[in-house]
Amino acid sequence: MEILTPILPIMEKIIGNLTALRSAGKITTQSIDYVPLHWFESERNILRKQSLAGREIAFRLLKEGQRLKHDDVVFVSDELVIAIEILPSEVIVLTPATLPEMARACYEIGNKHSPLFMDGDEVTLPYDKPMFEWLDAAGFNPRREQRRLNEALRANSA
Repeated sequence: MEILTPILPIMEKIIGNLTALRSAGKITTQSIDYVPLHWFESERNILRKQSLAGREIAFRLLKEGQRLKHDDVVFVSDELVIAIEILPSEVIVLTPATLPEMARACYEIGNKHSPLFMDGDEVTLPYDKPMFEWLDAAGFNPRREQRRLNEALRANSA
């Protein structure tokens, strides 16, 4: 009897990024199997998902600060690479023109306890109709787009 989907070890660390590992020569001819995740799943410590090829993948990321990002590699063998795909989602995009406008936008969004992400010089957050309408009324000129939410801002509490 042949095992079609071999049992993989529990993924306990992020090995690196696809681009960096390709540049280093650690990923060459292996097939790449992606595990699709929604942005909110990327922050979970313990998670079980199915890859695009149907492999059952278990994650146990218990070290502080480990967060899965798009194109992170969690497994490498001679034949196979398991990588992460953060799925694009509907987001609100803000492009503050000045530093005070950026500070005000982030402060107000933080007061509403919405997760906040940086994408270059833009602030992104998961789409929420009341938040979009409030930001529009407050003069922030929000846009609604499809993007990957990848670089979450972290706040530390005392």
